[in-house]
Amino acid sequence: MSATITTLPPRSKLGGEEADHQHQDADAVQPVEGISQRDSFIAETAVKLDRLQETNRLLLGDVGELVVKVAALQEACASEDRRYGFHQAEKRLGESKLGEVVRHYRDLKARLDRIEARAVGSYHAYGSLGEVSRKLGELEQQRDEVERIGRAATIRAWLFCGTALAATIIIAFSVVLSDGHL
Repeated sequence: MSATITTLPPRSKLGGEEADHQHQDADAVQPVEGISQRDSFIAETAVKLDRLQETNRLLLGDVGELVVKVAALQEACASEDRRYGFHQAEKRLGESKLGEVVRHYRDLKARLDRIEARAVGSYHAYGSLGEVSRKLGELEQQRDEVERIGRAATIRAWLFCGTALAATIIIAFSVVLSDGHL
């Protein structure tokens, strides 16, 4: 006994006329009369799968290119962020240095004004940093001279103390050696 197996194409979940219409379209697609419906369905599905795989390969290639481009853009953005941060830090540093120079100049000007006010001079005559620097140089020379004189006086005082001590020691030894008789 031989059994004949007949297979039908998958049924659509659509009902009624739509299913019949779909069945008629599937029959119209069959290019060869001798192929069974099942073989025709498998061949069409294989062709569709090949097309999907080719489309998938193309899309994967496009996605790979896009990943590379996005990575390059992220790197460029990170580089630009670092560059911007560096420029901002440099700008803040320059501004702080300028502010420091201005504060230092104002401090020197105020100190000079106080010194000149005590010396009864024309302290409004110093309008530039060069003039202030020149006057401070003169004052530093005078201060150095006073310090040099102070050191010389200190040395003379120590020499005097040393001489007085030596004289006291000599007198004490002479008294001791003379058996207390003067």
